Amino acid sequence: MAAGRRALLLSALALGLAVGCASRSGKFDPIGAIGSIAEVSEEDERSLGAQVDAAIQAQVPMIDDPVVLGFVNELGQRIVAQIEPQPFIYRFRVIPNSTLNAFALPSGYIYFHSATILQAGSINELAGVMGHEIAHVKGRHYARGSEATFWPSLLARVAGIGAAIASGQPGFAAAAEGVNVALQLKYSRQYETEADEMGSVFMARAGFDPEGMGRFFERIVAADVPSAIEIPPYLYSHPDLEKRISGVELRASTLRITGHYEPALEASFRAAQARLARLIELGRTSLQGVPPFDRTRTDPYLERASAAARAGHTEEALTELDAAERVEPNDPRISFRAGEILKDAGRTREAITAWRRTVALDSSVALAYYHLGDAYKQLGNRHDAAYWYEHAERRFKQGGAYQQRAHLALQTLEYPPVSAAGLAAANEAVGGAASRDVFARGETEAIWWAKLDKRYALLRRRVKVRFTDPAGTVAQESTPEKLPDGHIGARLALAGRASGTWEVEAALDGQVIDRRSFAVGGS
Repeated sequence: MAAGRRALLLSALALGLAVGCASRSGKFDPIGAIGSIAEVSEEDERSLGAQVDAAIQAQVPMIDDPVVLGFVNELGQRIVAQIEPQPFIYRFRVIPNSTLNAFALPSGYIYFHSATILQAGSINELAGVMGHEIAHVKGRHYARGSEATFWPSLLARVAGIGAAIASGQPGFAAAAEGVNVALQLKYSRQYETEADEMGSVFMARAGFDPEGMGRFFERIVAADVPSAIEIPPYLYSHPDLEKRISGVELRASTLRITGHYEPALEASFRAAQARLARLIELGRTSLQGVPPFDRTRTDPYLERASAAARAGHTEEALTELDAAERVEPNDPRISFRAGEILKDAGRTREAITAWRRTVALDSSVALAYYHLGDAYKQLGNRHDAAYWYEHAERRFKQGGAYQQRAHLALQTLEYPPVSAAGLAAANEAVGGAASRDVFARGETEAIWWAKLDKRYALLRRRVKVRFTDPAGTVAQESTPEKLPDGHIGARLALAGRASGTWEVEAALDGQVIDRRSFAVGGS
């Protein structure tokens, strides 16, 4: 089969996965179209999206370069920030493929073909594609349009894609997919237009020119399609583009760009394009390797910095590391150690900058990715935390303790272990809507309680609950006990305890799952 035909048929297959062509849950009607509503919960979407994403990654080669994926993630998260709060964590993937295409899976897994990134003439064009796919997820198009009779086996279709790519002969799999996609036409046209509408708004809020969406659509129309291949327009991932371009242009003329982005993002876009082009040329998924450096020149600085940090002299330690970097700027150990020292000093954002420099110098330092995940989680940024934890999980030793920790960290972001938590006094019922935050003199006990999600029921003994007194000293650390109605809890005897503000923190294998403050000694 000719390469052009194979690429087009694989694009048709990708449409079968695209969330824009199917869905089911509550009404969402920004442009006057009401989708069919079926009973698909957010949990259902999350589960299906994760399964399909895992199946694709297991069978299809994926770009895993931190420069390329780092830019794509940053671009995506800038747009995602405009639609919070919402239930899903967004992840962005890049497939080496020469067709102009992108698609979104249920619950926020968004895929770009490499050609889409390489052929984008500006960051606004790529932001237009990104906004469109994010809108499919935000609009819950899979949940609103999918019906069991139309989508009996999405995972089976993924297996067909993997087999087609592996053999180079899509054949019957592509033909069968075309039938299924044709059945979805009544959903696809509605939701593609809806995604144009919402995506334009999202990108304008993030500071991008919505005209970029129309310009990229024009690139798709202008793409060379061999005339001998007869594939009807509804089999393309973005059907009826010529008809939709005028609508996109009209909306762009009426939208006001309210956000802004730093000029450095434009430079990152060009760097990602250059890097991706090099990867495609070499037939590789990542460029690894560390610039040469002489560790004997920086070892003394690192030793002095560590000694100063142990003595509590943070600035002295950082001064030593600054000097080391001037001597040997390519040594990734310097920025890694700086990140650790800054984190211990509570300077999380500066630690992030240091660790990001580490992975830029050496993309194999899995622990730096893991620390970045922790840091972004501490800042409340679950999307970026997931991005860095994913990279850490892929780089840690298969089946090792650190890989398991990274996997658990990802799982706790997607499925929080604690659905409810609070504090109660002795003889008070746990699990109520109210939580105590003050314990008066004479009260005997403070009880931390939580409702542990059923996924983590067998991990109760790996939870540690720590009570810290007003002076910052750990007064008690214990494994929680079982409480009534599926709750867990830990008790702190209050007799003789210092007055002031206390803190209780619960962590599962080091991942904080609840943290709260309370006062002891109030009237």
